[in-house]
Parts: sequence; C-alpha cells; structure tokens
Amino acid sequence: MGVFLSLLKKELRTCFYSPIAYVVMFFFWILTGGNFYWLLINLAHGESLTSASQWMFSGFVLPFAIPVIVPLITMRLFAEERKLGTLEALLTTSVKVTELVLAKFFGAFIFYVVLWLPAIAYTCFQIKLAPAEVTGFPDLGALQAGVLGVMLVGALYIAIGLFMSTLTSNQIVAAISGFAILIGSLFVSMYMAYTAQSQSIRIVGQYYSSFAHMMEFSRGIVDSRVVVMYLGHAAWFLFAAVRVVEGRRV
Repeated sequence: MGVFLSLLKKELRTCFYSPIAYVVMFFFWILTGGNFYWLLINLAHGESLTSASQWMFSGFVLPFAIPVIVPLITMRLFAEERKLGTLEALLTTSVKVTELVLAKFFGAFIFYVVLWLPAIAYTCFQIKLAPAEVTGFPDLGALQAGVLGVMLVGALYIAIGLFMSTLTSNQIVAAISGFAILIGSLFVSMYMAYTAQSQSIRIVGQYYSSFAHMMEFSRGIVDSRVVVMYLGHAAWFLFAAVRVVEGRRV
C-alpha cells in the first residue's frame, strides 16, 4: 500500500504540473459553465424541470466532450515513460506492475473528478440561492445518479485511454487512437440505439451507448447491469494494460 500511495503521489504531481492539464481544465470548465448557464436560461424560459435535470451532466455537448478530453489526460501515462526510458528502469525495481497501473489510473481519475467539481459547485450555489425543496430543481436523487454516471463513464474511458498509452511511446498516437476508439464507439452505439431498423440491434446499442446511459443516469435511473458493465469493462482494460506492461518486463 505504501508503494501504491507513493506512485499515486508522483502521478498526481506529474499530472498537475503538466501544462496540458491546465489547458484541458480551462476548456472543460468553460464548457461546464456554459452548459449550466444555458440550462438556467432554458429553465427561466419555462423548460420542464425533468429536462433541466437531464442537462446537468448530459447536456448536448458534454457527452461528446468527454471522449476528447480523456485521451488528452491519459496519453502521457505510459507513452511518456516509454519515450523517456523511465518505464524500463522502473520495471527493474520491485514495484508491482499492478500497483503501477492502478496508481496511474487513479491519478488520472482524480484529475477527471477535479474537472467536474465546478459543475457540482454550480449546482450547490443554485441550491443555496433557490432551495430544491421550493423550486423542485435540481432533483437531488437525479443529481446523485448523474454524478455516478459521469464517474462510471470516465472510469471506463480512462481505462481505455491508459491501455492505448501502454501500446506506444508516442503520446500523439496514444491520444489519437484513444480518441478514435471512444468517439467511434459513442457514435456507433448511438446509431445502433436510435436509428437502427432492427429492434434487437437497438437494444444492443442502448445497452452499450454511453450517451443513453448518461441520459438515464441524469433522470435518476440507475441500472445495476449498466454499473456492472462499466466496472467490468474498466477492469478488463486495466488487466490488459497490466499484461502489456508485464510483457515489457520479461
């Protein structure tokens, strides 16, 4: 545990000292701020509380922004270590590969959580000005489910981005390949879920569509099968990343 915490501290220090982290943070905070402002404008013009609750964490832009920002967070995790030659040096020590992969994963996940803090702060500020018991907005149950949804989606996306970073020593290649997988799977599952003619294909698309899941979470609907799917798939990609890195130790 001591080794894991040391690796996690190093990962967080590297992450928050990186200029790209602050560029990502700047643009994502502008995006979430704009989304909340747009939500309040629509609410003031009579939009239903149900729709407004949905837009808290699944506005029209946010589900498409996450596949863009996550590869920018994860691209350096292993690719940079491989390029600098520090990964091989690290693997000659007694550090367990599982601890190394998990430290990098949780380092990136903590940064991802920090990205969402302003969105949660906006909501708390709004509740302070106009209590939810009076206005009916936001629905606190839907709010908690929405937070759970963006965390689950982020965990899976980060695991995929981390895995892609283990396959190359080039950060740009890691970012582009991670982006291609995430945005490609998002659009394909959306196409299957909402436009496919076959009912069975639509069911499969809805089961795998992160866009549909974020909409459901934002409505307060938590399906345990979806939760298990995200955790299971994230664990699988982390396991695959461990195997790839272990292959470099041999």
